[in-house]
Amino acid sequence: MRLFVALKPEGAFLSALSELQVRLRRAGVTGRYLDAENLHMTLAFIGEWPEDVTDLLPEVKTPFLIELSHIGIFPSAEVLCAGVRPSEGLDNTVRRLRHVLADAGVPFDRKAFTPHITLVRGVNVPAKADISAIPVPPAVMTVNSISLFRSDRGKNGMVYTEIGRSLEFGVRS
Repeated sequence: MRLFVALKPEGAFLSALSELQVRLRRAGVTGRYLDAENLHMTLAFIGEWPEDVTDLLPEVKTPFLIELSHIGIFPSAEVLCAGVRPSEGLDNTVRRLRHVLADAGVPFDRKAFTPHITLVRGVNVPAKADISAIPVPPAVMTVNSISLFRSDRGKNGMVYTEIGRSLEFGVRS
């Protein structure tokens, strides 16, 4: 299985991301736009791993907020993304997650965490388009849990399926 751990945008936050994609299209930005159900913020990319690691996901001990803040481009990857404001809760959760995975011997991509949500792959921004002038819709989301996803190649690109979720803050099984 090809696995990664991520935050799944929901509610008004997901709607704001979809609205941002509409604004990018109107500005003439082209590429492969991710479907709303595939939008996510990767916290740790595991890659090929033979087993479900949901039981390793640390509980979000204290809910925290993420807030949309800007549009960014990773030129080397031809990816346009939405960024979020710095969040101590997000940073702590990622740090805890990566420690748990490492301690369990689960490999993951160890490059520095840059919080972002990919909106467009293979992006092409016309010379006349000023993406910095595109307003980012205001959006805040409370994070209570993190999710394990499986990535599968579908006929129209990658399909991301949530296969597990950490215990949510305040919910006991």
